[in-house]
Amino acid sequence: MSDLKINITCSCGTFEGHDNNGISEFLGIPFSAPVRPWEPAEDPVTKQSDLMICSEWGPSCFQVVDKVETASTWKQSLDCLFLNIWTRDVETAGKPVIVFIHGGGAWQGGTYDPNYDGEYFVRNLPDGEDVVFVTFNYRLGIFGSLDLSILEGYTDKYSKSRNIAILDQIQALKWVHDNIEAFGGDPDNVTVMGQSAGAGALCTMLTMQEARRYFGRAILESGTIFNRQISPEKAEANSRKVYEILGVSSVDELINYPEEKLAERYREIDKVLHHPHRVADGVVIPENSWDLLKGGCAKDIDVIIGTTDGETDWIACDDDDYPNQIDKPDSVIEEIRIKRDRSGITQTSWSPLVDDEVVQVYMSRDDNKVKRAVDLYNDTHYRQTGIFVAEELVNNGSNVYMYLWEWAPGVDLVIRSQGDMAEVSPWGRAMHCMEQVFIFGNKTDGYNELAGPDYALPDELIKATQLTWYSFAKNGRPDNDLICEWTPYDCINRSTMVIGKDCSWSIVNDPRCEDRKILERLRP
Repeated sequence: MSDLKINITCSCGTFEGHDNNGISEFLGIPFSAPVRPWEPAEDPVTKQSDLMICSEWGPSCFQVVDKVETASTWKQSLDCLFLNIWTRDVETAGKPVIVFIHGGGAWQGGTYDPNYDGEYFVRNLPDGEDVVFVTFNYRLGIFGSLDLSILEGYTDKYSKSRNIAILDQIQALKWVHDNIEAFGGDPDNVTVMGQSAGAGALCTMLTMQEARRYFGRAILESGTIFNRQISPEKAEANSRKVYEILGVSSVDELINYPEEKLAERYREIDKVLHHPHRVADGVVIPENSWDLLKGGCAKDIDVIIGTTDGETDWIACDDDDYPNQIDKPDSVIEEIRIKRDRSGITQTSWSPLVDDEVVQVYMSRDDNKVKRAVDLYNDTHYRQTGIFVAEELVNNGSNVYMYLWEWAPGVDLVIRSQGDMAEVSPWGRAMHCMEQVFIFGNKTDGYNELAGPDYALPDELIKATQLTWYSFAKNGRPDNDLICEWTPYDCINRSTMVIGKDCSWSIVNDPRCEDRKILERLRP
């Protein structure tokens, strides 16, 4: 890192970044005024003349400290609304912009995570190419989603408390739209990329006019509108459980509850709630969001959407003797139903509503009952919901590019290098978030628990993945010289880009079509 300082001035302040070995880097830019608990974020109150030193990551939101979720090991605060920017040349105007929304179940995560370091994406682009890459934090867990209307002392200023997390995300997109030109970005060429819970939130944003105005393309990685979106009735029931655990009955008691103690009780709350959810409340998120998507509200937005082939293979493993398989497929099916019950899955939140007939068909197809049960979980929770979304977008005129990620490292390699931190599929498939390893391309200290040591990551696949995502952000087409032509998805051929275990990129029409046909009956 050099000592060269880089100053950028826009309407909300002057930001001092630095030259990171040829990359202009700005860390910890506030995109909101200091937040108040369970109230929506507001525009920064800073002025052009205010100088802010942007050399350190902003704090993560309060969350459970976890050895895998690196962001949880950083300093934590409710006042966590900060973003980060990387680009090669701040002087060059009109560059495409990529904004990343991290995952973590809306419960954990943050930008202080080597897996989300935009430096590597920018640095690895071919000579002559550049992008403005943005990551940001948002409020998590109960700080990002609680129904305060059921407490004594409720007022209208908490009317949006159930969807604070997604409002934080929209606030970040608004800041980017208003200010990114000063960093060389084109505010009219913004691609938002979401992973897991971030992808689910992004898919919901496709139905929200307030959000859609800030981006023109979307990349949905293992998450859709169906993941973690519930009804107001279930949100109220979930919030009551939280208040019972905390022993509060009024807004004042909740607001004055020490934030650190709230965070300390996350594990207890998680056992009851599992994860927070977006709420189709008709105030922030439309009650009929799925109908709006089917009706063409996002017809002008082009999309990359996809999953890995072993998204949730981890549920087949024995936590006490990882990665040995559990021997009872019924326990996997029960896990599906537990998650459904915890989440309060309704028609508003489809996945994973499975009926007995679907379960029977899946379980009768081969002798490995555990694997078939996990396949059911993978498909209903991720793959099939992605197909449903893709088809509705296509029907309304969007260009959609579907992928299936199959590359995965050797199981033994990951276990030998990572020990009890290893996260591997017992069948050698690509786990949830595997594509992130290659999108960000951090071989120094990225997703080693998924991919093993850095020498296990093929450079050719990193370069091809990054260039493909960049090409889509720049031109709306993912094609480039490092992969084969990516045929857009349609409802006849269902062309899907399969990223294979040998690092190959190949178009396959309707992969795993028999399973897709089985699950078609669950279409909402």
